[in-house]
Amino acid sequence: MPDPTPPPLPPAPKPASKAINLKVSAPPSQSKHNRTTNALLPPDQPFSPCYMFLYGSLMDPEVLQAVLNLPELPTTRPATISGFKVRMWSIYPALILGDDDEKVSGVVWKVEEENHFKRLQEYETGAYIWTWCEATLDDDKKVREKCRTFCWAGDPHSKELEDGSFDLARYQRVLKPSIVRKRPAVP
Repeated sequence: MPDPTPPPLPPAPKPASKAINLKVSAPPSQSKHNRTTNALLPPDQPFSPCYMFLYGSLMDPEVLQAVLNLPELPTTRPATISGFKVRMWSIYPALILGDDDEKVSGVVWKVEEENHFKRLQEYETGAYIWTWCEATLDDDKKVREKCRTFCWAGDPHSKELEDGSFDLARYQRVLKPSIVRKRPAVP
């Protein structure tokens, strides 16, 4: 079977409008069942830096650099989150709620700029929605406050999702070159 065609990079970010409604989930201080309740972020709430838990192609610093057009490789740290699990949407990993003892491995990276967060949202497409999470770093330190990740926005029981796992090494070998090669020059 031939290797799949890589996804295109999302379009360049558009200038922000004055009123932006983002779908989000409840903050981590709420119960597991409440964190699936979507709410609207008030348009007047300013962006503030946050950590992102990344678990797919964006775990690779060169891919993250290309997607965000960063001048330097971003510094990420290995981390895990609990209470979630990964299903596959074709070749893409999709995070859904799982049992409290289930863990997903990935990395965390601090998003300092609102345009970077918006670019990540575009890259993830409407198939994903961000939610709060608590990440545990490899040294057992917790990233509790202002840590987000992207989850599957649809029905977690959808027939579009299959059991499986994301193979980062295969992605890096087969698809990464087309993403990194498309990286525009940093001004």
